[in-house]
Amino acid sequence: MKRLVLLGGGHAHIEVLRTLAMNPAPLNVTMITPRPWLTYTGMLPGHIAGHYTFGECAIDLASLARRAGVDILQTNVSLVSPGADEVVCADGTVIGYDVLSIDVGARPLVGEARGVAEHAYIMRPMERALEGWNAVYARTAQGEVNSITVVGGGAGGIELALAMNYRLHTTLEAPHPKVRVLGESFGAGLNAGARRLLGRRMKKAGVDFHMSSTVAEVGADFVRLASGIEFATEATFWVTGAAAHDWIRHSGLATDTAGFLLTNGFLQSVSHANIFGAGDCATIQDQPRPKAGVFAVKAAPILTANLFAALDGKPLQPFRPQRHYLALISTGERRAVGVWNGFSWQGRWAWRWKDRIDRRFIEQYRMNKPA
Repeated sequence: MKRLVLLGGGHAHIEVLRTLAMNPAPLNVTMITPRPWLTYTGMLPGHIAGHYTFGECAIDLASLARRAGVDILQTNVSLVSPGADEVVCADGTVIGYDVLSIDVGARPLVGEARGVAEHAYIMRPMERALEGWNAVYARTAQGEVNSITVVGGGAGGIELALAMNYRLHTTLEAPHPKVRVLGESFGAGLNAGARRLLGRRMKKAGVDFHMSSTVAEVGADFVRLASGIEFATEATFWVTGAAAHDWIRHSGLATDTAGFLLTNGFLQSVSHANIFGAGDCATIQDQPRPKAGVFAVKAAPILTANLFAALDGKPLQPFRPQRHYLALISTGERRAVGVWNGFSWQGRWAWRWKDRIDRRFIEQYRMNKPA
């Protein structure tokens, strides 16, 4: 029986599980992932803001895998041995494969900053950051937190800061901690209109943002910029860009210059034909796109089809990533800023639109009927 290994429980691999649950196949399939659930990226800020319970924004990988006849091994990967067609896991387990698919996301981009691992809550993986937020919220309720710092001026950092600020102001009595955002640039990758709208929302919410300087050091109670400016803070959240997992390059797989798995237009490794990849961990050769969850979601059906085709020795389908994609950025309260192909807008209706999209996405992976 052919062996398919799904390395990671990301946004693309859940479609493989769903397909197998609906259409069982004579395969030996194993998913390797450290957690038996997937926290949906799009709804995490809404959960932090208090709009969703954790259960509403999490997908039960274990249940979905069980219905799909897929074994789950809860551990991390240490190395892939493509010459032997094996995955070496952190717990010492070695899993052989005929076809391997990698959907493990990315790790946080830290750069030269000191003290991040020791003193900051890092947003990748999201579950760890959520545990950190819950601890910070509890400390805040006890009056132990005067300021919270979010490092990262992109859409993710802005969205997180606004969500935290909203939750604190709507559930706790004054005085509330000051929430600030630090980064090299505000709203990188967004158009000017979206940056203006988000800037106005932050000013209205009382969330400060300080840009044009990198963070040099994070301490237990401070953040110091490369410019020498220091901010006192009781909690720091690291929400910077994506960096590649070192084990991808160390495994001998072809990568782009940043170390991400390099694939062709079929989502297939350019160096090993029986290895595929999608999501933030991979880059399509000659078609680079931002590290955004929407691309993993869009690639999922093609990845699924190509994994089964590779196992059966059939032709593969090309994936053509879109050049423009809809971004709906929540702003703490039930409002959102939308961005599409140079246009931007905001309003409560934009949040309702985002809410419908997110709930519809989650619902398709909830298989509540008895097995």
